Amino acid sequence: MSRRKNQSFLLRVNLNSGTDVRRFCEVHVDQKDNVYVFQPRKGQSVKTSYHESGESHLKNGQSPKMFVMHLDKPEQIWSEEQVWSKSFESFDDLLPYKGESADAIFDIDLPPSTGAITFGQVSIGQFFDPAGWTMDDVTQSTVKQQVFTLPLSPSKLMLCARILRLAHSGNIADEGS
Repeated sequence: MSRRKNQSFLLRVNLNSGTDVRRFCEVHVDQKDNVYVFQPRKGQSVKTSYHESGESHLKNGQSPKMFVMHLDKPEQIWSEEQVWSKSFESFDDLLPYKGESADAIFDIDLPPSTGAITFGQVSIGQFFDPAGWTMDDVTQSTVKQQVFTLPLSPSKLMLCARILRLAHSGNIADEGS
């Protein structure tokens, strides 16, 4: 793991299926608290950006912005702001991980196929609450979470990568959660 010349923070999130390791997403945070989340895929990469102004947008390949949202500015985030999430069904379209350098790595084991939907999420903020919820017989639970300190962040932002599971409440006990 090494620091790159542009002095940004790079988190690599890898998805593992046995010995096959794929690059699920990369999170870059620069010195102005701009956050860029890339999902490297065969064909076109998907990129979500969150800027110091509070603007967030999504791009697919070289296409124009797909949507623009205005969120809190980094210094106004007291808890957390979700900036990206994606389920794991596109494993075969992800590019392989070949030991590329990063400031931090978050490894995820590809979950077995069940009636649940498992997905990764990236959030920024000051405090991250892994508490789940239940509504209309659907339960969201946190499977794994790790918080990363961003040493160059002027707003003292932190980065959180987590794995969440959505399941019908009757299936939760069967999955070993």
